[in-house]
Amino acid sequence: MARFNSTERIGVNAVERIVMREMGWIFREQLVVDMGIDAQIELVLNGNPTGRLMAVQIKAGPSHVKEKGDAFEFRGSRTHLDYWSNHSLPVILVLHLPQTDATYWVHVEPSEVRVAGNTWTIQIPKRNRLGPESIGALTSLFDGTSAQQRLRRLAMDEPLMRHIVSGGKVCVELEDWINKSLGRSPIQVYVYDKHGDEALKRQWHVLYTGFTPRTLASALFPWAKAYVDEEFYEENEDEDPDSLPWMRADDEFSSPQRDPEDVYPYTNSSGEVDYYRLRLFLNALGEAYLTVHDFMVEKR
Repeated sequence: MARFNSTERIGVNAVERIVMREMGWIFREQLVVDMGIDAQIELVLNGNPTGRLMAVQIKAGPSHVKEKGDAFEFRGSRTHLDYWSNHSLPVILVLHLPQTDATYWVHVEPSEVRVAGNTWTIQIPKRNRLGPESIGALTSLFDGTSAQQRLRRLAMDEPLMRHIVSGGKVCVELEDWINKSLGRSPIQVYVYDKHGDEALKRQWHVLYTGFTPRTLASALFPWAKAYVDEEFYEENEDEDPDSLPWMRADDEFSSPQRDPEDVYPYTNSSGEVDYYRLRLFLNALGEAYLTVHDFMVEKR
């Protein structure tokens, strides 16, 4: 039996090269045996280390996996899975194939794992190539698991939920480029005070596909139901029946009809962009989140 196997060393060197040279992040090899954690990666933003880390387990060579269509299947022991699942850092499993010099990764999280007895399997998608193209997806992992990120999203929006519960009004402004295959919209969140005066509280920009304005609002604010802001529409709605499809009548004697729960634009620009102002109301998730949050912080 060979006393030295260079394959694993090649894998570590390859991952270090990709992380440091191609992604511009910090790679710290874990030289002390640590239950299958080979290294740590530190996020670097604009040349500045952030102190935000993830743990890495590296496997090199095809002997560690089975190729299955558009993924590689890795099988491991429950001991490692339990350790990784309870690790204080997010853990990624990295596969390096020396014969093709290709490197792939997957986030080890419960939703991706299939457990069978004392072993478990996880699929490493071939689309997850480690390199500059994966910077966006991996950057989000430094903030925690997908479940932790969803919880943090709710926590970030808690002031909006509280404002609604107290009788206040929260609206979101959206755009829909109706002749473009790729959706795009600035997102502007407005909060109204008790006098009805609005204030812009948050704004950003999104690109999307496959969403209507209502489903986009639901994806951005999963704790809310979205309806047109009737008060705003009464003051700002375009009265030209040719500018908004729902307003067009079949003949001059008919009147436009719509479902009260329809989401429709209040105006259109040059036949290209529909504009929406939607009011947010708490749904079951929002109500449940506030109940759980109040329980967690309750002083006994």
